[in-house]
Amino acid sequence: MGAPGDIANAAVYLASDESSFVHGIVLDVDGGRTTVAVIAA
Repeated sequence: MGAPGDIANAAVYLASDESSFVHGIVLDVDGGRTTVAVIAA
């Protein structure tokens, strides 16, 4: 199970200059659960 800090870290990254080259994506912050669900389906 994720913690609120996990979501906060993603938000801080997206708000930082380090993500200036990132655009037009869906950032799944779910510990990899989406990937497992897609493969299993």
